[in-house]
Amino acid sequence: MIYSRLLYTEHEHPHNENGEGAYTIFSTQQTLDKNLNLIGEVYIQTFAVLWKGHPDTRLVELIEQSIIIGQLSPVKLLHVSSAVLTVVYDTELAGKKYENFKMMWERIAAGVMYGCWGVRFISEIEASFSFEGGRLLKIYARDILNNNNLGITSFTTELFLLNDNWQPKKIFGQDYLEVASSLEKFRDDSIIFYDDVDF
Repeated sequence: MIYSRLLYTEHEHPHNENGEGAYTIFSTQQTLDKNLNLIGEVYIQTFAVLWKGHPDTRLVELIEQSIIIGQLSPVKLLHVSSAVLTVVYDTELAGKKYENFKMMWERIAAGVMYGCWGVRFISEIEASFSFEGGRLLKIYARDILNNNNLGITSFTTELFLLNDNWQPKKIFGQDYLEVASSLEKFRDDSIIFYDDVDF
């Protein structure tokens, strides 16, 4: 599902048989590191949203706001339950940067459409090993954090969205190594040097 012009939906994990545990993995371009410092080049940030029931797309609008004001980069996981937004953030964020991060997200959440959400902040380590943050977060946060590559990474050619479509096996078939060898031999055999031609 497309949720935003600023976010790419990497993966959607469905509800279980009890109607719980659905989450979405989003990615977006990022020019700040996990400590909110300017990187100087474009990276890719991946983070998760754990839904309660059907997706509350008001949270997506808050995420867009955080991107615009440069406060998304420390975020690993978001979850809303009972008008409380839980922000799971990178454990390395600390000091004045953390205090400013808290203030900005509290301001963002207070302006949610048709409501006013409180905010709970939990570090990634706390979310993985404690029982804070509400029932669904207690049950599912550890698996989401451990089983998905969340955070900020360099944008490399391997991250080209259609990279798999251009793998040699898909272009030349299963015998692509033999085809590649034939093409290489043809290229070598085609190189002809003439004594009377100046290069």
